[in-house]
Amino acid sequence: MRAVWVGALVFFVFSQVLEKTLHIIVLQGKTEPHGLLAYPLLFAVYGALAAGIFEEAGRYFGFRLLLKHNRKRRDGIAYGLAHGGFEAIFIAGISSIQTLVYAVMINTDKLEQSLGGKTSPDVLADIKSKLLNASFYDFLLGGLERIPALFIQIALSLIVLYAVRTKKKMVLVYAILFHALIDFTPALYQAYPGKISLWFVEIHLLLIGISAFWLIRRSRKWQIWSVDNH
Repeated sequence: MRAVWVGALVFFVFSQVLEKTLHIIVLQGKTEPHGLLAYPLLFAVYGALAAGIFEEAGRYFGFRLLLKHNRKRRDGIAYGLAHGGFEAIFIAGISSIQTLVYAVMINTDKLEQSLGGKTSPDVLADIKSKLLNASFYDFLLGGLERIPALFIQIALSLIVLYAVRTKKKMVLVYAILFHALIDFTPALYQAYPGKISLWFVEIHLLLIGISAFWLIRRSRKWQIWSVDNH
C-alpha cells in the first residue's frame, strides 16, 4: 500500500502540478495560435517529451527517495496501478464530468451564455459540433483505452524500478523516450484535429499495451528481484 500511495502522490505532483505549470508558462493559455501552438508538429514533440520527462522523473524520485524499502516487483506493479488509476480518474473522470456539463448547457441553450465571454466563438462551435456529432463508439473508446494505458504505466514503473535497483540511469532515459514515443501519436491527434484518425491512435495504444503486458509477464524472470539492494 505504501507504493500505491506514493504512486498516486507522485503522479499528482509531477504530472498535474509541475507539468501543468510548465504548460501554463510555455503556452500561456492564449486562444490565438502563437509560439509552439503555431507549429503543430513542434507542439506534439513538446507535449510528448514533457509528459515523458515529468512522469518518469517522478517515478524515479518515488522509488529512489520515498520507497527505499519497497523495491520489489510487486511494489513496481502497485506503483504502476496507482499511477495509471489516478491518471484514469483525472483524464477519463474529469473529462466525462466536463462533457456532461457541456451537454446540459447545450440542451438548455446556455452554452454561449455561460462561456461566450470566456471562449472564442470558434472554440464554442467546435465544442458543440463534437458533442452533437459524437457517436457511442467515441465515448466507448475513451473508456477502453484506459486498459492498455494501465498496462503501459505498470510496465514503465517496472522499467524505472529496474533503473533504480541497478543504478543504471541510462535506463531512465530509455523510459522517458519510450513514454514520449507513446504520447507522440495522441499529441499529433490533438495538434492536427480532423487530420489523424482516432482509430489509428487507439490501435497504436492497443499494440503498445499488448507489448507492455508481455513485458510485465517477462519481468518475473528478471534477476534483479533476487538481489537485496536496500
